[in-house]
Amino acid sequence: MDRGMANYFRTVDNTKFGAILNKIIISILAVFSLYLIYLNFYYYLIDGNKRYTICTLLALSVFVLIHFLSCYIKISHRAFAIVIFLMVILSKGILIFFTDTKPVSDFAVFYQYAAKLLNGEKSFQDILYFKTWAYQTGPVIYYAALMKLFGTGLFPLKMANCFFMAGTNALIYLIAHKISNDFTARVVSILYLLYPAPYFLTTVLTNQHFAACMFLLSIYILLLKGQNWGVKSIAAGAVIALGNAVRPIGIIILAALILCGIIEKIANGKWLMLGSTILVLISCLLVSYGCSALVKYTGINSEGLANNFPLWKFVVGLNYETKGQFSFDDENNIFNIQDFNERDNAAKQVIKQRMSAGIRKLAVLINEKQKIMWAGTDSLSWGFYQKIDGQLVPSNQVKKIEPFVLKYEKIYYIFIFLLMFIGLFRILVNNKINQGILLLSLILLCYFGIHFFIEIQVRYRYFAVIIVFIMAAKGSEMLLCRCRGYRKNIKYIKEDNCE
Repeated sequence: MDRGMANYFRTVDNTKFGAILNKIIISILAVFSLYLIYLNFYYYLIDGNKRYTICTLLALSVFVLIHFLSCYIKISHRAFAIVIFLMVILSKGILIFFTDTKPVSDFAVFYQYAAKLLNGEKSFQDILYFKTWAYQTGPVIYYAALMKLFGTGLFPLKMANCFFMAGTNALIYLIAHKISNDFTARVVSILYLLYPAPYFLTTVLTNQHFAACMFLLSIYILLLKGQNWGVKSIAAGAVIALGNAVRPIGIIILAALILCGIIEKIANGKWLMLGSTILVLISCLLVSYGCSALVKYTGINSEGLANNFPLWKFVVGLNYETKGQFSFDDENNIFNIQDFNERDNAAKQVIKQRMSAGIRKLAVLINEKQKIMWAGTDSLSWGFYQKIDGQLVPSNQVKKIEPFVLKYEKIYYIFIFLLMFIGLFRILVNNKINQGILLLSLILLCYFGIHFFIEIQVRYRYFAVIIVFIMAAKGSEMLLCRCRGYRKNIKYIKEDNCE
């Protein structure tokens, strides 16, 4: 059984029904990706900025150069993972020394209460923010623990960002290696190293960096070969729970795993993947419950790590006026209701009213949300703006470089989606859909799907874009076939060819 699980993620589904089902999933992702590419190209060309020619040529040059170099760099698999990790530490670490980013919004709350926790102040449930969003106690404890270990102030927290971002970049390489090969894995990991958007958040005290690293680690654990499947499942579930304790989006990975298990059971009648998923779920729930119980036991927050207002994300996400973004009217009319039962009932009524507005109106809202969430422009505001009179304001220097940087980031973003689309097309043509590819595809589809209905912000796409980079490795296979160094060495890699 262990041997079967070891090869599970590398096995193509041979049943006719299973092959059709897998193709449908990949096709849906390909079609949606093509639509997002269209949206991004459209807004890229009509935003009134005439720098798109030089930005396009620059990004294209970077993509071509990285593909070329990846064919000829002589370095071992393990050495490359270490090198990419250290390069991220260096490149992201430089920003810490040359920027003076101050935490704002929720990030300021995390930092303020982490300092208070470090000084012995507890009972967070007395504060409405932490009583409602008790799960936000997780990042507070995370930052307090870092300051306890490495000293107070922003510097150790920002260095921790660099460490976990480096882990994420190394895991992109390791996971891409599992679904493709070493050459293409190098390509996407270097591309992500040079992708501008993560740099915008490097010095920001966001809970996304730690969580993304943990979620990727859980995926990598599941894709490991030659390990006991039960141990892997339990370990993956525990790691998902740790990431979820700091940023609660682990449900997306769990949903994708459940779908993967169900598909395998329907298609082939096999229970192995579903059994593994059940173990992941049990492990994740037990560790999550243990973390929440510990928060209660220590007196930090009597609500543990609960979400006491899950309806809020749907209230905001279905707001037609703000197109699924934060609404001050909803905050005043619903969130600020003191009686929680009354608040929940009011939220249910609003959600029901907005859902019943008609299919056409709802479809228009969902489409508008795609434009904002997936075709919107990233921002330098969190990491590079100055806070003046309570407002984030760019300096004169930032004003000069921001249009070019954002234009370059946008075409880079489009190219990586194009690379993923090429990979999805290649997968469909060659009919090579292993379960690693299927799992990553389902994670993306679940991520896209849930944001049809919940609150959106451009920065919320952080984790999904990481998965896009990994999936882009399959597109690099097609491009690298034109590279002599790749064709010379690929014969030693049995799972891929240049057909």
